[in-house]
Amino acid sequence: MTCWVLALAAWGLGACGGGVSSFSPSPSLEKALASPPEMLEYEALSTRQALWEELLAQAQEQALGPSPVQPLFPIFTSTGFVAKQGPLELLHCPENPAGLVLKLDERRESWSDTPKENGRGLSEKKLARCLALSLLTQWQIKGEVNLQKVTRSPYAAAYVEGSLRLNPSFVSLAAAFLEVVSLEAVP
Repeated sequence: MTCWVLALAAWGLGACGGGVSSFSPSPSLEKALASPPEMLEYEALSTRQALWEELLAQAQEQALGPSPVQPLFPIFTSTGFVAKQGPLELLHCPENPAGLVLKLDERRESWSDTPKENGRGLSEKKLARCLALSLLTQWQIKGEVNLQKVTRSPYAAAYVEGSLRLNPSFVSLAAAFLEVVSLEAVP
């Protein structure tokens, strides 16, 4: 009897527009960055592109002054913390930037060489390298920099004294952006 009552109540709510729905809300940017990048691949392309646009808007807002939210692109140097804006020309990848040597630090996690469906067949490693070179060049960072993959971090990318810590979910969102732009910018 109890099962019939619950079933009838669920049907009634569904008929009135309430109740259980198969629709799942889009993740927030913070949730997307804190999740494994594989979870983003299940989201619709339009959702990933909206998250990308939100990331760029938040980064631009954070560049204008202090923000109550976690910085998306923090830089820590010997003189302290500096919050930088995200890149405006994100996929402008200089092939050999003067004074910059990028090394992949894969002691903890490695970047995949397998071409991905999204991102027009680029591998995670190639896209991560492009994003890293773009960020470091725009931030005018020189010298040897270790590129580290840091899953589930609250930031998109962080520079800490000689290391660029790149969130693979950020890389995944960039791949969604690539679905709508020309590949001419990616070496």
